[in-house]
Amino acid sequence: MNVGKILRTTASRLPDKKAVIFGDRSITFKELNQAADRVANFLTNNGVEKGDRVGIILPNSPEFVITYFGTIRLGAVGVPLDIRLKRDELIPILKDAEVKAVFVPGDKFKEIRAGLGEIEYLNTVVASGGDFPETYDLQTILEGEVPLSPIDVEVDEEDEALYLYTSGTTGRPKGVVLTFRNLSCFPLTMERMIGAGENDVIGFILPVSHISGPIICNLMAFHGSTMVMFSHLRPDRVLKDIEKYRVKYFHAVPPIFQSLLRVPHKDRYNLKSLSYVAMMGTSVPVQLINEFKRAFPWLKVIQGYGLTETSPFISLLPLEYAETKIGSVGLPVPDIEIKIIDEKGKEVPSGEIGEIVVKGPMVMKEYHNNPEATKERIRNGWLYTGDLGRIDDEGFLYHLGRKDDMIIVGGLNVFPAEIENVLVKHPDILEAGVVGVPDEDRGQVVKAVVVLREGKELRKKDIISFCRQHLANYKIPKIVEFRDFLPKTSTRKISRKDLI
Repeated sequence: MNVGKILRTTASRLPDKKAVIFGDRSITFKELNQAADRVANFLTNNGVEKGDRVGIILPNSPEFVITYFGTIRLGAVGVPLDIRLKRDELIPILKDAEVKAVFVPGDKFKEIRAGLGEIEYLNTVVASGGDFPETYDLQTILEGEVPLSPIDVEVDEEDEALYLYTSGTTGRPKGVVLTFRNLSCFPLTMERMIGAGENDVIGFILPVSHISGPIICNLMAFHGSTMVMFSHLRPDRVLKDIEKYRVKYFHAVPPIFQSLLRVPHKDRYNLKSLSYVAMMGTSVPVQLINEFKRAFPWLKVIQGYGLTETSPFISLLPLEYAETKIGSVGLPVPDIEIKIIDEKGKEVPSGEIGEIVVKGPMVMKEYHNNPEATKERIRNGWLYTGDLGRIDDEGFLYHLGRKDDMIIVGGLNVFPAEIENVLVKHPDILEAGVVGVPDEDRGQVVKAVVVLREGKELRKKDIISFCRQHLANYKIPKIVEFRDFLPKTSTRKISRKDLI
């Protein structure tokens, strides 16, 4: 998928259609295409060539979209990074990626300025906002000081397109290398399994540095749809934007949907344009799906499952199964092979639990500069996800959490997601996270960290009593801790290491 050429074709076909909306700002496909050309010309003039890496440390904004398309149009490799990362986190990643250029806000540049000199190949820094003698100004580039010459670089499907760095919660961050072939998988899956198309207005709320940023940009260019980047994360403002711009669908992680449910007087917003939402990124409580459906009964709630390493889809629940397969993360996406294997690597029968392993054109090329981690993750062409799941008799996949998160109580396997699903069924519990903690007698015991709904009170014995009604004895939490909120990673998943 030559993303740069696809954008040019779409801009020629739909020049005046809005491509990106962000608050009171919007850019058409023609404007986006021209701005991407300006960025590509600027990078070329500063010695950036096909295959060179370009760091993009920008917040959710049209500037990210422009910079992304300008970089990838050149055949350079985009390296989007979370704006919230600190200097000591960013500099090692930029060194590992061997970036030649970096786009960064002025305030973030001041923070990382001293460390940029450690990056051997870096020769170009573009800052947005601020006046720094050693940087170029992004607004000046976009306003036309750089000559506007169309640039189209031929790329092969196996050429590298993106480096996406994992959060590094279990060690140093790993750079997932995705190719142009990998980038083709998401828009084709959305077209075949959901019917995505030109008339869609796609809401976007997650960090653009997450894989969701590039893939939604690609989808928008591929179909000529419109991308609405929510300019404010306040839940009521999100609902207001859905109403104002007639958003058709968006995907997010469970905490975002929980926050939307807490908005008072939701019925004041006309959200009938919203056709479906997709809950992604982690094991989703069935209770949350049902609550969301009750609050917005006209829309469908589906799930999908994937990894950055699979660009990102492994499975997706088609809309026609939204009611009958609640709790499933869906069917395998086109061209993928999925197996559920036991600890010896043997495929298990349908219905049994094991590790999810996958194979297909969506699987990453490698981890950058990390052959050991690549070899551990990809074996004989199969990517070992490290996630546990099962496939039912009809071929639908169910995700049961990380293999590493599994708790072993007296030799018996306990899945945190199962207990979390039970806990959030309690009417007074808003969120729950479950981990295993060491125990001298049983190896591990279950610890539950609980966030109560506003104004509610529960005691430990109330929660244990509730669990006894729904869980086997060995799965009942022995430790219950109350907190005001659950610790989350940058992608809003529960940070289990911070629950212990």
